[in-house]
Order: sequence, then structure tokens, then C-alpha cells
Amino acid sequence: MEVIRTYRNGELVEVTQVDANFPTPSNVSGFITQMMISQSYNRLAFTTNNQIARSRLEIAITRLELKPSITDSDLALLKTIWNIVVDATADLTVNDLNEWNQIATQNHMPFAFDEDFKMQLNV
Repeated sequence: MEVIRTYRNGELVEVTQVDANFPTPSNVSGFITQMMISQSYNRLAFTTNNQIARSRLEIAITRLELKPSITDSDLALLKTIWNIVVDATADLTVNDLNEWNQIATQNHMPFAFDEDFKMQLNV
């Protein structure tokens, strides 16, 4: 069990115990922000030969931020577009892969990136 303490105006108002295995919600906003300022994502975005897919990728991920919940079909679409962008990009490195996976993990995203830089869903 994990304890969550809720404070209001500096005063403890509630203590709740939750199952430690309860899934943490994805922080899509944090993911977007970190990806947009990462050198590895910017290299991908500016060097991909498929700029139309890159634009659609950024629209799709921003759309997820605006939704109250992310569906499997949302993730499938995001994965498809990401993989199209990656397929049209040369010279990706292990450092790029590690940075993207770190950002995804830190923000509890339901996916990771494999050794071919492709998105793999964790659902």
C-alpha cells in the first residue's frame, strides 16, 4: 500500500491508502513538452523525409493531451504515424532511443521504443 497525503493551504486534510500497483495516469503534457525540447526528437522532426507524417504526429499527440482518456485506437494511430516518421528518417542513434524511452517512462506513457526506434504499445 502507498499513502497519499492531500494538503490544502498547507494543512493536511486527507490521508488515503492506495494499492501500489494502481497504474499512474499518463502525463501527456509532460511527454509533449520534454519531447519538443529534446535534441533527439528535434533531429527526428527536422530530418525525416516525411514532413507530412511528422505534422500529423504532432497533431495526434497534441490531440491526446486534450482528451479525457486515451483509447487503444488513439494509441494505435499514434504508433502508426510515429513508425512512418521513423521509417523516413536516417541516422537515428542509441542515444536518441534512450532519451525517448526515458521521457516515455518518466511520464508514464503506455508505450516504449524498440531497438528499431519503433513505438511498441504496453497495453
